[in-house]
Amino acid sequence: MSKLWTIGSLLQWTQEYFAQKGVDTPRLDAEILLAHVLQKERIYLYAHYDQPMNPPELAAYREMVKKRAGRLSVAHILGTKAFMGLDFRVTTDVLVPRPETEMLVETMLDAAKSQPPASILDIGTGSGAIILSLLHYLPETAGTGVDISPQALAVARQNGEALGLADRVTWVESDVCAALPEQRFDWIVSNPPYLTRDDMERLQPEVRYDPPQALFGGDDGLDAYRRIAEQSQAFLRPGGCCAVEIGVGQTEDVVRIFTNTGAYRHKKTVTDYGGIERVILFIRKEQM
Repeated sequence: MSKLWTIGSLLQWTQEYFAQKGVDTPRLDAEILLAHVLQKERIYLYAHYDQPMNPPELAAYREMVKKRAGRLSVAHILGTKAFMGLDFRVTTDVLVPRPETEMLVETMLDAAKSQPPASILDIGTGSGAIILSLLHYLPETAGTGVDISPQALAVARQNGEALGLADRVTWVESDVCAALPEQRFDWIVSNPPYLTRDDMERLQPEVRYDPPQALFGGDDGLDAYRRIAEQSQAFLRPGGCCAVEIGVGQTEDVVRIFTNTGAYRHKKTVTDYGGIERVILFIRKEQM
């Protein structure tokens, strides 16, 4: 990059380079990284194609390009990820929030129109994206996020503080519900690890930077659902909602796991914009 580079020529070169490296969205990623270096919105790039880059900007951009070509995700490079219109800090200690998980949050926000919760439990909270998004959009609600990883909880706590929600959320280090103090919640939500052993062997390079314990759900991908279905009953009030994200083709198995406990009835399954069944909503039975 010793020649005179403009924004336009640099974007074109990076797009071609990323494409050669197998990056799925080469142009988009090039624009996001360059906009970050310049501290501008992406729209700025289109209006300033002929603007020359200075050496410090080129040096900073070059380092990011190297990382992305090595298949580190854009979110990990920048240390942030947008989710539900909010910005969350992410590290390799937490699962990067995925667009499909927004369906879980949207499902619960829709449920809140008729049954607003006072308290929410998020099992396997990671970065805190799910619980903090719900608290942000439901200002009368408080919540608890649990995770087995203290490193993940540290990230979640930072996100809660950055979003001004620290006084409405409690973080608990716990393997599912094992270390939770005795209490009842109106809602329980979870995006548990649901990849099978075969899935883990076929991961995209970017996903390999996510913590394995946030991805791997056992040989059949269902281990976490079995534990959540069994342990969550004591923490959800009768009539309360429990919603979980699921992987492709897991609907029938997950419904069976929860309903076989005798504590839950299946209310509905929600399909994402790609036509994939993504969220299952259960109701805690009044009587067992």
